[in-house]
Amino acid sequence: MTREIMVVDDDTDLRTALQDILIGKGREVVSAKDGFQASEMASEGTIDLIFMDIRMPGMDGVETFLKIKQILPECIV
Repeated sequence: MTREIMVVDDDTDLRTALQDILIGKGREVVSAKDGFQASEMASEGTIDLIFMDIRMPGMDGVETFLKIKQILPECIV
């Protein structure tokens, strides 16, 4: 099973820049535009580390953190 890093941010430019840096370092990276998408992706169970914005529309970073920790308690957020 491939383990991945997830980047979650509603700012497309910031999300893409961080994703590009991590990919350049040889990491497997997925990205999500909001907390809802991040929670859905986390349920796939292949995420080890998440870089996440706190202020996002809809489900903010704190709500998303709590939800993801229920799904992936070992994940570092």
